[in-house]
Amino acid sequence: MTNTVHNGEQNTPAEVAPPLWRDRATLGWAFARGVSEVGDEIWFVALAFSAAQLGNAGLAGLVLACATIPRALLMLVGGALTDRFDARRMMIFSDIARIVVLGVSLAVFAAEGVSATLLIAIGFLFGVADAFYGPAASAFPRQLVPRRELGRLAALRQLIGRFAGVVGAPLGGLLVAGYGLGGAITTNALSFAVVLLVLIAVRPRWPRAKSTGASVRADVKDGLVYLKRTPRVRDLIIALSGLNIFVSPVLSIGLALHATGSGWGATGLGWLTGSIGVGAALGTLVAMRWRPAHPVRTALLLLFVQAASLALVGFAPFGLTLAAMISVGVVAGLASPMLSGAFQATVDDEYQGRASAVLSIADDGLAPLAMGGFGALAALTGLATASIAFGLGFAALLAFSLSRPHVRAMRLDGSTDLEAEPGPGGPEQRP
Repeated sequence: MTNTVHNGEQNTPAEVAPPLWRDRATLGWAFARGVSEVGDEIWFVALAFSAAQLGNAGLAGLVLACATIPRALLMLVGGALTDRFDARRMMIFSDIARIVVLGVSLAVFAAEGVSATLLIAIGFLFGVADAFYGPAASAFPRQLVPRRELGRLAALRQLIGRFAGVVGAPLGGLLVAGYGLGGAITTNALSFAVVLLVLIAVRPRWPRAKSTGASVRADVKDGLVYLKRTPRVRDLIIALSGLNIFVSPVLSIGLALHATGSGWGATGLGWLTGSIGVGAALGTLVAMRWRPAHPVRTALLLLFVQAASLALVGFAPFGLTLAAMISVGVVAGLASPMLSGAFQATVDDEYQGRASAVLSIADDGLAPLAMGGFGALAALTGLATASIAFGLGFAALLAFSLSRPHVRAMRLDGSTDLEAEPGPGGPEQRP
């Protein structure tokens, strides 16, 4: 049995997707990405250890900067190419490029050993590949599952990603200790090979309307104009960007300062950060089953609990801080898949790559500024004041987002209660 969807120019028969838990193609892709994320964690450990071996404490930061700069500069181009061509092929080519980079790097390492030049070159080339892979990976789920399942798929990917983070770092330490940088490079290359094989096997179920601009440069400009003229997408990007602006600095800097100042030591900090991960895993498990009719409204209301928890960092006793961090994790596990799924369901097909690129650039650009701002405010006014200020700022952003009618009324399929019928370019009726 097939269903017909609109592809901008012609009606094309589309395969009916099975339920997510019986969807071998989608599950295979999600778990293959998890394997790749484990490989990334292994590489980060290998990078830090190799930099330390070279006696250069700042080398790891330099390599990460070399990866961040080309990713930021080329991300919009990657998004435009994703919308102009095929997301799956973009991911395949990016994976092949990364495997080639790692293969050449392994040969150089075998011949000359580890060097700063080698690490920087890998970081730079990976940043270039990420600029093209990231937007494509964000656009691809729309071609695999119905819009109503995007939140559930986002929850599954989030849970796998968290597990990869827990497993990957210790595994990276063991690999580097036993086999050195060469072992880490080989393992990372194998992880990309797993994703590549799965991408070759997995076929998109639905076509995706593509950009038809005169040039890539015109497509980049058109993508920015699209955000300007589409309030529901623009306001959703603003809401999602706020998660990094207000939450990350308090959890990464504020929590460490509070644990140190209160005499809880590294053990106390470990319990606090670990509780966030445990809470997030529990919240994500619930999110995989819970599908509220208005996911964005539900997620933003839940995040007020997170804003209140952030305000406690800096002056609350250990027990209350621990409870607050569990709340932060649970809410993150619940809200993030809802917001991510809503974002993918809401953006029009031909703008998926560019919209996700703008969101990534906002995250990469604003997060360092927010970190510096929080640290400066804590130094000037005290940790408690800085935490309260960021918690209140987060609450104000949530209130603003809820005040936007298109955001508040967004439904599971990406439409809103303000729309009587999906119009041209609106949500197609998938199974």
